[in-house]
Amino acid sequence: MLGMDYDEADEILTCVMDRLQRERERRGLSLQRLGAISGVSRVEIGLIEKGERNPSLIICLRVADALGLNLGNVLKTAIAESGRK
Repeated sequence: MLGMDYDEADEILTCVMDRLQRERERRGLSLQRLGAISGVSRVEIGLIEKGERNPSLIICLRVADALGLNLGNVLKTAIAESGRK
């Protein structure tokens, strides 16, 4: 284990996906448009944003790249927001 439990990992993942969703909305991108840019289906992105599906690392990377974000930086922020250092 990497010094965190599953609940902490889930909280960090939720923070990451919330950040990506906020950025999508800030840019005025529809799920369909983000899907086209990222190569991830709009249905998959929608399920992830609703918390009904956990994304793989590759999906997080594709979505972050499509939004012009560095996934490492998003992850660092999510860890800080979740109370981990």
